[in-house]
Amino acid sequence: MADTLYFWQGGRKIAVEKDPSAITIQAASEGAAQAAADRAGVQLRRMRAASPQLVRADVAHDREESVDKLRAQHNVVHHVYREPARPDGSEFLITESFFVKFKEGASPQSIDDYLARESLVLERDMGHNTFLVRVTDATGKNAIRAANAAHDLQEVEFAEPNLVRPLQRFFIPPDELFASQWHLHAPAAGNQLAAGAGIFAPEAWDVTRGRRDIVIAVADDGFDMTHPDFQGSGKVVASLNATLRATGNSAAIDWDANVQPRAGDYHGTPCLGVAVAEGNGSGVVGVAPGCALVAVRFPLQAMSDAHFISMFQKVSPLADVISCSWGVGPANAPMSTALRDAMAQLARSGGRRGKGLLFCIAAGNNNCPVQDLDNTQTYRYRTQFGLRSYSGPIDRWVAAHPDAITVSASTSRKTRSAYSSWGRQISVCAPSDNWDDLGQVSTPGRGIVTTDNEGFGAGSDFTPGSRFTDQFGGTSSATPTVAGVCGLVLSTDASLTALQVRDILRRTADKDLSMETDTPVNRPGAFDAEGFSLWFGYGKVNAAKAVAAARGSVAQQQTVDLRVTPDLLIPDLGTPVFSAIDIDQSGQVQELRVLVNIAHTYIGDLRVDLLAPDGTSVSLHNQTGGGADNLVRTYTVSNKPALRGLLGKPVRGRWQLRVADTFRLDEGRLRNWRIVAKVSAP
Repeated sequence: MADTLYFWQGGRKIAVEKDPSAITIQAASEGAAQAAADRAGVQLRRMRAASPQLVRADVAHDREESVDKLRAQHNVVHHVYREPARPDGSEFLITESFFVKFKEGASPQSIDDYLARESLVLERDMGHNTFLVRVTDATGKNAIRAANAAHDLQEVEFAEPNLVRPLQRFFIPPDELFASQWHLHAPAAGNQLAAGAGIFAPEAWDVTRGRRDIVIAVADDGFDMTHPDFQGSGKVVASLNATLRATGNSAAIDWDANVQPRAGDYHGTPCLGVAVAEGNGSGVVGVAPGCALVAVRFPLQAMSDAHFISMFQKVSPLADVISCSWGVGPANAPMSTALRDAMAQLARSGGRRGKGLLFCIAAGNNNCPVQDLDNTQTYRYRTQFGLRSYSGPIDRWVAAHPDAITVSASTSRKTRSAYSSWGRQISVCAPSDNWDDLGQVSTPGRGIVTTDNEGFGAGSDFTPGSRFTDQFGGTSSATPTVAGVCGLVLSTDASLTALQVRDILRRTADKDLSMETDTPVNRPGAFDAEGFSLWFGYGKVNAAKAVAAARGSVAQQQTVDLRVTPDLLIPDLGTPVFSAIDIDQSGQVQELRVLVNIAHTYIGDLRVDLLAPDGTSVSLHNQTGGGADNLVRTYTVSNKPALRGLLGKPVRGRWQLRVADTFRLDEGRLRNWRIVAKVSAP
């Protein structure tokens, strides 16, 4: 923009631009600022004290005209600055002063000469040749420009404006039970609580509390969709209830919308609340309260791998993330190749954005490996029928899928949850409760506060007489916690693929966890040289760090938008014609759109291919559309999944569109075409 300039901070050159309407006025109070504006005939809005003697406000009309009017009345007025193209970014409020440090050897006389020459007033000698100086009317420039001019002087080591920083309190939702939701926010130690045991959700919420166009599915045993914490405009995208129907010797899935709990359905409502409970001022709040949801009820005891393939494929077009807080106990239960391959395909090109469905899967609560095909240990575990033992190969089904985010559990004391399963397959852990599955004895640690069923029959709730509970836990709770963090990351940068989100969660996880455990574990849990722990994966998920990393990826992306108008004749049943777009920008393709405008009286004759610089060919249109006229279409990964093969490739080089007429009788012209790509910074 025309108003873009820069200043220096911390040795970094930071580009800024004037906010379209925000200014600061030197005034003792908001009332004094309003009085000054009234005298100047300027209308102010949204005033607030930014610091002593400084009031921030928005002007209602033309910014420059308003500033000139205020200054004509002898008011000290400055523009508010912010980073270009970041309307929601941090504001920079300038003062009349800046810091300047002179290099060693600068004489006191040369410093005095500089101050006199620039008509600056010395406010404070900071020591070590560093001074806080103030501009005056005679300086003829504000503190930013005066500092920049000083920075360019040979005898100056640095010069940086003295900014007022409008610090924010971390967003704390008004929901009455939030204070008990330690897994979201644990800034200080308490009874059975270590400082930092939570996921730092409020810090993440300062960036995003989730967007409605990012959808989290929870698949489980039943959901109280009348619960007040699942209400809100656009909150529910779909309710899917799977019922198995016998068809000869097999069973088909019928789908309806009745996901309400039946007697004994106790698990789904708490899981859903952990992930996405709405921040509505009452009850609890989920990790991603602003995201939308899909509730998927299915019979946990009757589904085959084929049914799970059908279920995942049913969910995939509707959701970005699916949370699965269920699995098998210690057993040799490998996935079928079909299920494994189906999940792999969905993890790469499924999901409602075509960038992969994020599978968040519970590691399990049996204090055993997720996978150990050479296991010779005996693991005891508890079922509804009592204690059982197992000593053969262990392969815990979908929890061992290489593309899943497999989640273990940590406690409010930042220790390993006594029941939590472990192994090389763990991606991250998340906060949950603590209990001894075998001894069924109390172990130190707090439970998870979340939504609960009420009034759905025997065995259908955790806390009778309440729609909330503080008794939820297990890797069942840790998993929707991670699913919610995935929703926040995608709300920050929806261009990320599922596997990129998983990588962000791993890279930003906290490793300051205790190696203490209340039950014996057959393998040590210390983090290795690669930052991996068999107990905790890459660490405890940190929502704030993950969102910050996603925000950084947005900041680093650049946009390529190039269009050519070749107006080429497409010969009837002739050789293909080619049109090229040369891109000289560096970086890798993160998103890609191709817009094509072809005039032709029978588009069923046409074949259109995109050729990447490395020779990769993607068919955009192949003899479809019949006798329709003119091919005017935008191709994306969503409607043309084959384009996914170009993501991650270098953008630099010659991109070509190849168009051929494959049948006689009709001719056409390639009018124009365009490439729009988001590209990672080189």
